[in-house]
This record gives sequence, structure tokens and C-alpha cells, in this order.
Amino acid sequence: MSLPKVTFQKLDIEENLDSLVWYANPMNSKNSPLNFYEFTLKLFPELIGKLNENMTQEEIYMVLSKEVRPILENLQSHSQDIERYQKEWDIINDAVMKDLENVLKVKWQENEKITCRVGLLPVAPRDIIGRIFDINYGKKKDDLIATAIHELCHFLYFEKWKELYPDYREEEFDNPHIAWYLSEAMIDPLINNATFQKYTNSDLSAYTVFYETYIENQSIIDILREYVANYPIEEAIQKGYILFQKYESIIKAQK
Repeated sequence: MSLPKVTFQKLDIEENLDSLVWYANPMNSKNSPLNFYEFTLKLFPELIGKLNENMTQEEIYMVLSKEVRPILENLQSHSQDIERYQKEWDIINDAVMKDLENVLKVKWQENEKITCRVGLLPVAPRDIIGRIFDINYGKKKDDLIATAIHELCHFLYFEKWKELYPDYREEEFDNPHIAWYLSEAMIDPLINNATFQKYTNSDLSAYTVFYETYIENQSIIDILREYVANYPIEEAIQKGYILFQKYESIIKAQK
């Protein structure tokens, strides 16, 4: 069976701007464990003082089109990052895919096509069903590899999820569903270890908020680490899901 390959390509400028409209709206960070608005301003300091929560989507788009479009056009015309990313990733593609299969005890599907779109966004969004994730221009090799491993883990993790929960709903794979929260926290015990650290010197940890969320005097990351270390992966995920459902209000309240 052939393993899937990641193909890098440009993120269309209009798609990039359309995605940024959501991230640049402060209201969309209020019910999320991540502050997308602050991340957007850090990525594009040109936007500081030019956005507010009272603006319409059209008004936000106009600001982005003026301030960000020239940056994206310049990168698409002059950056060599896409070619570099492809060469750097191709060296380890098959080894990473096999390691993910071994950790999650599930195989990639036949003829999988995975696309990484290169643009500029405050986070690395993904489409689980479409097998697409995004990454920014200007990434160093280690950061590129860490981001790709993180997103690929999610793709295969939810294949395992489908086995465990045949009545799954695809919307559960995304925020704000508790299954999504669990998938993000499980990143630590699944890839923040020697198996994957050999590929990169960059951080492979989960979101900081999960290390700071405590249940019964124990970090939820530590609890999940114990599950993965002491149970088959199937049981570890199931136990994690029960835990996250039981303490959903606490987990979602953390910022």
C-alpha cells in the first residue's frame, strides 16, 4: 500500500483574505481557547488600530484588502518557500506517515491526497474531510515539520475516531465540539515524544491551555498521558472522551 504524500501549493489570495476576515473579528475569539484576533494583529501589525468588533465583515475585508493584499502578492511573486518546503518534507514524508500509523493503530486510506496550502494566517487551519491544511510563508524547517506532523496526526486520529464511533458526525471534528477539544489535547501524548521529536527541534506540544486545565488535582494533559501510556490507543481515546464529556464545562471555560 502506498503512503499519502503531502503536496505544497499556494493558498489563493482571495481565500487567504476571506479566511482572515473571520480571524480578524474580535468576537470570534471570545468562545475559543485561542485568541485569533491577537494572533492576527501579531502577524500583521499593520492592522493595529484599524479593526474593531463593531465592524461588518465587508468593512474588515476592505481593511485587509488594503493592508494585507500587497504583502500576499509580494510573497506569491518572490518567495521560494513552497519549493523549499516540498524538498524538506519529502525527505521524511513516508517515515512520518508510518510512525503515525503505528501510534494510532490505523492505516491511511488508499490513494490519499493531502494538500498543504501556503499563505499567511494566524493559525494553521485544516479541513479534516478534504485533507487540506494551511501553513505560513517564512517557516523554518523545524517549524514546518512540527506543524505538518501536528496536522497529519489530526487527519489519522479522526480515522481512528470513525472506527471507535461509527455514528460520528463530521461537525464534531471542529471547534466548539468536545471531540475537537480532546483531539487537540491528545496531540501531546501522541506526538510530543521521542518517536516524532527525532524529526524536529520545534515544539510538538498541545495548546498551552490544556496544560493549565486541572481536573481532580491533575492536569488533563497528564491524565491523557497516563491513558496513552497504560492502555491500548483505542481504550485511551475512549477514556479520554468520557473524561472530556464529564468535565466539558470546565474544559471549555479555560482561556
